[in-house]
Amino acid sequence: MPRARTDGELCTDRTRVHVYTYRYERPSLDTRAPGKDLMVLCGNPGRGAAGVYQSADMRSAVLPLGRMMVIPASAAISATGPGGDRQLSVCSTAAGLLPPDFDPTDSRQIALCGDVRDVRVRATMERLAAEAIAPGFAADLLVDALAASLSIDLARYFRRSRAAATAAGQGRLAAWQLRRVEDLVAGAVGQRLTVAELAAAAEVSPSHFARSFRASTGRTVHRFVEEARLARAQAMLRETDLPLKRVAAALGFSGPSSFTLAFRRATGTTPARYRAEALPC
Repeated sequence: MPRARTDGELCTDRTRVHVYTYRYERPSLDTRAPGKDLMVLCGNPGRGAAGVYQSADMRSAVLPLGRMMVIPASAAISATGPGGDRQLSVCSTAAGLLPPDFDPTDSRQIALCGDVRDVRVRATMERLAAEAIAPGFAADLLVDALAASLSIDLARYFRRSRAAATAAGQGRLAAWQLRRVEDLVAGAVGQRLTVAELAAAAEVSPSHFARSFRASTGRTVHRFVEEARLARAQAMLRETDLPLKRVAAALGFSGPSSFTLAFRRATGTTPARYRAEALPC
């Protein structure tokens, strides 16, 4: 195989998507200075991949590189890794991908570029790559639309990350992190959620999440989950005529007796009495 093999490419007046397999030396040392914003999805960067961003006004620390990275137009990246064949999907646009408020001289913002962890960005990059490899009907229109979506999602990613960093400096979770956790808990009442799963939704480590959640809400994670389950139980008792056995099962209790015990401990009354008192006269 030659050192670089194109697997797919699609260009419009505004967008270029290039998917190729590149053979890096073992170990690798590579420097790229593209002169335009690049969004890169790597099939497998390999263990220990790292890079340094640099420009005329900035040189970053050595940063770990993940499956997705951004290379700003005004910066170059020198990367090292284990070498071998890597499939890369690269997107660029005439208007640029990074938001207007992105500062390439800010080390905190540059630190976010080497390992972009955002499910929407990844899903869009995967769709762009698939379209470049096997273009379908109106592929040019779709690629331009996906590239516009990508730039918006990147702007949101950087803003969320800055908000999270500010909140973390104050020992708290950012508003978007709390919303994600609340939505996850609300949608999973009756299922067992672990702290690790909730931390993943907030994009932080479990230990940091547990501390920051309590600092942000004044409650432990366990208490918050139990309060959500209690609120759901009260709503089901008020708004449905389901037997207690089915209510208990929907909420994840082993049976009516354990549900009644937990409900009474939390509210001071039994589910049956709460339902009777909640019914209209």
